[in-house]
Amino acid sequence: MKQARPIRLSRLNIFLFDFQQARRFADYILNKKLHDVKGEHAKAKLVHLAFNTSLIVSYSRPFHMSNEGEGLARVSLRSHVADVLSGTENVLHERVLDKRDQAFAHSDAIAHEFGGMDYTGRFMMFYKGAFDPLTKDETQMLRRMIKKWIDHVEKLRTEVRLSNQHSS
Repeated sequence: MKQARPIRLSRLNIFLFDFQQARRFADYILNKKLHDVKGEHAKAKLVHLAFNTSLIVSYSRPFHMSNEGEGLARVSLRSHVADVLSGTENVLHERVLDKRDQAFAHSDAIAHEFGGMDYTGRFMMFYKGAFDPLTKDETQMLRRMIKKWIDHVEKLRTEVRLSNQHSS
């Protein structure tokens, strides 16, 4: 399902930059084999966490409404998901957006607390690892998804350019 009006070329360029950045983060994680690092206190674990956070945030940006400036409609790529991703990919896509929304951009209790536990402070409290990096398989799948998004945004850019030429 496409949006009623085309997305401005400038915004498509920004989305493209976001996906290219996300791809660089995924490539770094996979090329440096950060999933294979052992030892919870290894510096590479911290590097993995930092790159994973950056990967999730940069991938998620195009799917959240962005401020376009005065008089311009807010846009995102959310309405394009069904055109680009398979069902399995969409599950990971939603998980990544949830991680961004619930843990990285905000500190939602759902990302940190276990359901059904008492967090009033009267008992020992346990929390989930809200910042756990994506698995190696998830990172590889997300990198493939990013490639699909880059191709899709490139196609949209071509359509906008052709439309602009015909209206000139």
